[in-house]
Amino acid sequence: MGKRILCYGDSNTWGFVPSRGFEGKPYAERYPSDVRWPGALQRLLGGGYTVIEEGLNGRTTVWDDPVKPYRNGLRYFEACVESHAPLDLIVIMLGTNDLKTHINGSAYVSAEGVGKLAQRALQSQCGREGAAPQLLLVSPILITEEVEQAPFGGEFREVSEACRQSGLLAGCLQAKAAGLGCAFLDAARYAQAAADGVHLDEKGHAALAQAVKQKVEELV
Repeated sequence: MGKRILCYGDSNTWGFVPSRGFEGKPYAERYPSDVRWPGALQRLLGGGYTVIEEGLNGRTTVWDDPVKPYRNGLRYFEACVESHAPLDLIVIMLGTNDLKTHINGSAYVSAEGVGKLAQRALQSQCGREGAAPQLLLVSPILITEEVEQAPFGGEFREVSEACRQSGLLAGCLQAKAAGLGCAFLDAARYAQAAADGVHLDEKGHAALAQAVKQKVEELV
């Protein structure tokens, strides 16, 4: 059996298309599987790996969104990792949706939420022979001021503060990863938000996949 990697994230793992978003439609458009960064990662790693994509639009770390059900990442996490066991590596990239004004809005608290997920992973038996898998915490790309013009911009009502907290999140998550003994990657070093201020475009997905590939090869 080859190495198995679970990518657990939000709309940037799901593959939300920023340029065509919700324009006049009741649904989001999605990049093809080979464009989304987990699919691109699969292609880069080759046949010795299985990359499992678990993205959900609006997913938070540990928070219930009062207007969007089933977005609490912690509630689904344990069932998810057990269903995909055995896993050699879990990649968690969450935090952007925590910074919405009506949910949390704090980089520090968002990092604490990621830490709760990380602790569940490290205490699990979903790795090889009942051990815990390796864990990579990825800080999301930065929110930019353009989010104010996006169809969902109202969710980031205090745009300047959301952008500021987004910039603080990498440092908070890096400290959390160090404390837990997990690997860390700052996605904002490799990719930027497209025109809607939140989501990756095709170039961003490719760049993130390349960065994660290098970490995967170090870890597993």
